[in-house]
Amino acid sequence: MARATRALLAVLVALVLSGCQSSGGAPGAAPPSTAPSAPRSSTPAAAPPPPPSSPPPAAAPPPGRQLTVQLTGYSFQDNTPPGSSQVCCSVLHSVAGGQGTFEDPITVAVPGSAGQGMLFTQGTRFYLPTVQRYVIVEDSGASAYGLPHLDMWVDGRGGSLSAVENCMDAITGRVPAELNPPPGRPVIAGPIASGYGCHIPRG
Repeated sequence: MARATRALLAVLVALVLSGCQSSGGAPGAAPPSTAPSAPRSSTPAAAPPPPPSSPPPAAAPPPGRQLTVQLTGYSFQDNTPPGSSQVCCSVLHSVAGGQGTFEDPITVAVPGSAGQGMLFTQGTRFYLPTVQRYVIVEDSGASAYGLPHLDMWVDGRGGSLSAVENCMDAITGRVPAELNPPPGRPVIAGPIASGYGCHIPRG
């Protein structure tokens, strides 16, 4: 019985040692970490701000009032006094002139006498599509017609009287006009008559 008891005791000791090693791990080994991991945020990341929007385009200026006018021309040769470019009521120009652009319209005369009783006040602007020029009231003395009358400065210095008169005849007539026009209309810049040329649209 002593030998069997010793054998049983040896088996029990082996089982105890085996259980200690399997449950505790290697001697001296650090126990496994049981620290809880950081919780994941359930709040979504904020979206980046949208890019700044461009400002809306500026509204186009409204068109002017549409009229039908009697258009004629006067020149350096037939101004009063002849051979001059004097005006009664200068606004942009000390004498009759201009290039016909929105910024530098050409002088026109309207009915009235020496600036009195003028059909349109000095400084009034028009656009004339038949000659593709902007004009500005800076003179009086035009004849009265049934229609509003604009007598346009054509210049004409350096050309013959007949050439300038032919050019004035070419622009004369009942034509459309735009009162108080906005910028941006088609323009042929320069005087109507210069030298022997008549600078108006063709066709």
